[in-house]
Amino acid sequence: MILVDSLYINNSGGVRLLEYLVSTLNRRNIDFFLLADSRCMGRFDYCKRIQYMKASLMGRKKFYQKNASSFSSVLCFGNIPAPIRMNVPVYTYFHNINLLTLSEAHGYTDMTIMWLKRAVFRYYKKNTDYWIVQTENTACELCKNLQEKENRMKIFPFYELPAELCLQKEKSHGDDYVYISNYTGAKGHEELLDAWEILHNRGIIRMLHLTVPSSATTFCEKVQKAQNRGVKVTNHGFVPFEEVLKLYKQSKAIIYPSHNESLGLGIVEAITAGCDVIGSDLPFIYTICKPSAVFDPFSPESIVNAVCEYEKGGMPQSELLIYNQIDELIDLLIRA
Repeated sequence: MILVDSLYINNSGGVRLLEYLVSTLNRRNIDFFLLADSRCMGRFDYCKRIQYMKASLMGRKKFYQKNASSFSSVLCFGNIPAPIRMNVPVYTYFHNINLLTLSEAHGYTDMTIMWLKRAVFRYYKKNTDYWIVQTENTACELCKNLQEKENRMKIFPFYELPAELCLQKEKSHGDDYVYISNYTGAKGHEELLDAWEILHNRGIIRMLHLTVPSSATTFCEKVQKAQNRGVKVTNHGFVPFEEVLKLYKQSKAIIYPSHNESLGLGIVEAITAGCDVIGSDLPFIYTICKPSAVFDPFSPESIVNAVCEYEKGGMPQSELLIYNQIDELIDLLIRA
């Protein structure tokens, strides 16, 4: 029986990925036990073997000590390796690259929290046999920041793409640009908005669609001020996937100014939907796709130049370099 330890996974993309993993394990009739975060109470009740637990280092350790002989392999899905050394193979799925670096921390509190989290990874890394990551870029970051060895990295990108998204590629697209992403300091929204204002001032008028939730009040206010100056930008806030499909259909390219990504699902979705990618000239981009154009994400002027070049036409169509390997990941856990 496989243990899927998903403590500390309780919101947004992490939960969606966990749901996809669990549903695939069920579809393949794999015998597994799910240790789920109590903040997801009720969400996985359809699992045959499940225990909800408050996410704490002490409680997690007690669970492992009590049940150590019950499992044939372990998948730690919440970034943190097992709290004790097991006698069966342990794989730790790492999918939050910003926890590895302090470069995106703002202020003393953020810096301290991120430093402590990285210290936890370093302390427990002796208890995992392998790290599972989505891209070669994330593997490199783990090796660099946790002084890990390359032979302890296994790359298995996996994600779920709705059938409607794949059908979108065959449809005609509008002339807009889009950036489907939540707002964080590492996503590059500020530089992108500044670039769009520069484009507007130069008479290059194109609509930019954003999906920043209203909770990012300061940035949303900045968008409103840009709109008042005539800049063609629309912030749709958080939108359901049906609306995301419409935004892809209205757009010819996704602008992706993120500073780093564990995967970059927005890029995968956009190319699958038939959009090109104009993205950051950083290593993570090239492990996901062949973009149509790139820019320095810290320079609004560089973003402007990339958009202008793309507008001239003749740029190569973006090409996806990864594919969904969830079955290969599950096969690894079974063979362990």
